[in-house]
Amino acid sequence: MTPTLPSRRTACGLLGGALTGSLLLTGCATTADSGAGSPDTLTMATTSAPNVLDVAHGFTSPGGTMVQFAILDSPVTRDENGKVIPQLAESWTEPNPVTYVFKLRKGVVFSDGSAMTAEDVAFSLLRHTDPKVASEAASMVTAVKSVRATGPDEVTVVLRSPTQTFLPNAAVVWQVVPKKLAAAHPQDLGTPAVGTLGTGPYKVTKFSSTEGVTLKRNEKYWGPKPAVGTVKVTTITDPETLRLAVSSGDVDGTIQVPPRDTRKWAPLKDVRTRFYAGNSIAYLALNVKNAQLSDVHVRRAIAHAVNREAMQRLMVGDKAAPATTILTHPMLKALYGDGFQSTIDQLPQYPYDLAAARSELAKSKYPGGFELPADYNSGSNMADALQALAADLAKVGIKLRLNPLPDDVYRAKRIRHDGLTLGLSDLAYSTPDPGELLPDQVSSVGAKPYGFNFAQFWTPQLDAKVNKVLGLKNGEERKQAVTEILTETAEQAPYIPLYSVDSGIALNKRFTENVGVWTLNIFTKIKPAGA
Repeated sequence: MTPTLPSRRTACGLLGGALTGSLLLTGCATTADSGAGSPDTLTMATTSAPNVLDVAHGFTSPGGTMVQFAILDSPVTRDENGKVIPQLAESWTEPNPVTYVFKLRKGVVFSDGSAMTAEDVAFSLLRHTDPKVASEAASMVTAVKSVRATGPDEVTVVLRSPTQTFLPNAAVVWQVVPKKLAAAHPQDLGTPAVGTLGTGPYKVTKFSSTEGVTLKRNEKYWGPKPAVGTVKVTTITDPETLRLAVSSGDVDGTIQVPPRDTRKWAPLKDVRTRFYAGNSIAYLALNVKNAQLSDVHVRRAIAHAVNREAMQRLMVGDKAAPATTILTHPMLKALYGDGFQSTIDQLPQYPYDLAAARSELAKSKYPGGFELPADYNSGSNMADALQALAADLAKVGIKLRLNPLPDDVYRAKRIRHDGLTLGLSDLAYSTPDPGELLPDQVSSVGAKPYGFNFAQFWTPQLDAKVNKVLGLKNGEERKQAVTEILTETAEQAPYIPLYSVDSGIALNKRFTENVGVWTLNIFTKIKPAGA
């Protein structure tokens, strides 16, 4: 992509809507006037443009979701420990294992002053289940059977079966918007042409997919007012250009510090750079439907031939924690507690050992070795890591034939599950609940095209085990059920866990921050130094 610096070009953006009253806002945003240096203006840069401010069609955009959580509230949110707590809902009850009744706050209004109703709240969740909307968040609400406004300040959700992932997922995707606006724009809500309305601490005043977003403090917000009055979000696609912009003060910060470049960021004058545990997992997926990879001894041989430390160093440097299971480190901590490592150490392990790799391959149907094609993204640093892996695999008799593809071609082919063999993935998750990840990695649902089970690893029995986990509340029984799945997965080795990468934030010292792995609304966790 072409490096982008804040330019002196001026572009006019249009934010329109279908509500009564005046939702139509026009304005010219000049990226040169970033606001950086102003005590009441925060300018943050992202590496991808926030082009849709709606979770249904902007769920995979880091820049978009960062803005969404600033302007859109949900009935529930989460605290700094990942626990689900009330937001637009004052409270909720669970009259039975599949029913949630939410009591809504009274007097909440959208940023234009119009009242938020129970119908708005109900529709904001139900829309993600509508095929006409084709929501990117649909996979997180598959358990929802019905959503109804059952009183002026009450919404009732009925699930298809008990699942403990509903509330954590709701904190992320149940962003409340006006029903009238959302119903009129199933496909383009949140675009610059249509806009959106929320009840959050900020409101949008300017939005252009090329010039970025400007937010102002929402004076009609029902909760505590944010410390920063104006937030500007701009796009700088090139990592080095981004670093220079933060260093020079052209922008105040970013939440996308490349882990590999830590040493470049650490010395920046007047900038604090901090890393914290990220809720992500990087792994190699081995397609068990492939002829050679269907042999468990082949998969174990590859697992022993992977130098995880070297791959981590090539991909992300030292800002990551080694992974020995498919769950992220924050998920493991949330489930097992601080002593989770003692449980993980009991799972089958495959340390880097070429002699052990040769021994496993000798037990397989392919003791003399074989050739395996593998696609990869030629526009990423994936090539270095896979070439290092190919060199080790060659030592045990497996020839990895790497096939470089352009980024868009690679991603499209992989998500369609076209030609899956061995592939490298790094997936980020939104909640501390293992029930968010397990259906992705070890179920029949995730094994379908557009799912994330790139190993194609599932059985009816494993599906039943995953469903059991989804229905259990946190406790010893749930820990045991998850451990059983992790043990089976480790024994069969369809995945080779590599690392959980840390998240990084860089911020001018004029500001302080309290951002963590479970922070949803980044901007309310930033304030002027001394405030």
